[in-house]
Amino acid sequence: MSPPSLLGYFDASVHFGPDNETPTSGAVGFVVEDGLRTCLEGSRPVEAVVSTSALEFRACLAMVRAVDRAFDRPSSLHVHGDADAVIRAVDPDVPAVPSESVARRRVVEIRDRVADIPVVTYRAVDRADNDRAHRLAREGHR
Repeated sequence: MSPPSLLGYFDASVHFGPDNETPTSGAVGFVVEDGLRTCLEGSRPVEAVVSTSALEFRACLAMVRAVDRAFDRPSSLHVHGDADAVIRAVDPDVPAVPSESVARRRVVEIRDRVADIPVVTYRAVDRADNDRAHRLAREGHR
């Protein structure tokens, strides 16, 4: 049996207070499919909410960590998210580097976690194409 080719989707969700500026809770969600079925999915709260962008990096990292734990060596991983800046930052073929040090560390870990996968692609998708990951992220709020 050949190693699987995987599709990974990630998203984050932030709830804001009455001022619509102060984050009150954050959560991340992800889905991993093999083209026929859902192999993995996750939804979890995030205690410290710095920004929506920081949460998107955490969501992508949660997804690649799950792939790394569950699969020995997939033949490919196609990463999808609706956060274009995150997709550009983690794609080694795009010269975009986050200015914030925690985001840079997450980019390094994401790249390290997928380094042994022969084919890894990154694609920014519309929210509608990321619906399941979005719903899982929203479910992660306590």
